[in-house]
Amino acid sequence: MPLDLSACTIRAPVGDSLLPLYEFLSGCFPADRPVFGEMTRTGKRFYTLTCYALYRGEEILGNVSLMPMRVWLGGRAAPVVGVACVATAPQHRRQGVARHLLGHALDLVDRQDLPSVLFTGVPETYRGAGFQSVPQQYLAASASAMDFHPRGFDGESLVTLDDRQLGQLATIYAGEYPDYDGKVDRDRDYWQFYALLWNAYQRSTLLLCRHRGRLLGYARCDRHGDRLTICELCARPSAPEVAEALLGLVQEQAGRAGVDLLSFALPPDHFVWPILQQHAVALRPEPPGVARETFMVRPAPSHSSPALLRLTWSLADKF
Repeated sequence: MPLDLSACTIRAPVGDSLLPLYEFLSGCFPADRPVFGEMTRTGKRFYTLTCYALYRGEEILGNVSLMPMRVWLGGRAAPVVGVACVATAPQHRRQGVARHLLGHALDLVDRQDLPSVLFTGVPETYRGAGFQSVPQQYLAASASAMDFHPRGFDGESLVTLDDRQLGQLATIYAGEYPDYDGKVDRDRDYWQFYALLWNAYQRSTLLLCRHRGRLLGYARCDRHGDRLTICELCARPSAPEVAEALLGLVQEQAGRAGVDLLSFALPPDHFVWPILQQHAVALRPEPPGVARETFMVRPAPSHSSPALLRLTWSLADKF
């Protein structure tokens, strides 16, 4: 029997009513069960994420979530809204649930005259809602061909994060690392969200560079099949020796992981590119072999958001 959407209601559950929704989303996104399980266990918030679920009585038919945030564009922190957790119960797919929910959520975004962004493996689903694909250009290099060494610096590898470490990373990120277009304005709550995801998934490594106990910079490496993806390399641009030490730590991490291919998912104006060029590191377009999700942007109703439409978005900020 066709689903009668007019007999259903859209609600934004809070408190204990979120628990059945987290269970529903865990079933829809098996890879994300660790984080939904952690949220159920601890009651922690998913940063500014608000879920909009479609109910028939108390049965959950689908969900879409919005997460307001701020990103740097043209030298200022501008508001955008992330779209995430778009899901339909298997038995109700192809009956307009996702389209209905997405229309509701985007109406809310349009009332604020804001752009929205998302990552997806099914971009054709969102083009009809006004989203445009933004090609992401990742470059790659061979770790064994690099000649960087972290001499004179102390390296540390992290696979879990506590509040002290979060504070140190936040200091580097906000105070030392440039405000490139697309850099998320991470407040304290965002860093708690970052740690929640990090500790739940445990599929990435943070490499810290210190000198005499002081943190000078960090790099984040995500393992994707036959390669490491460097999706954050944060330090002060005026200290290239720190970036070189971090690249040496990345090279060592690649050796420990048994991979040689390094992919750089960094902004096109990142200070690391001239350093790689100076060291004659051969860069090439990232070869196939990893399924990268499509980054998409839906401009605000009153303007086209040209800066958003040419962004290289940090994979570290995939919400």
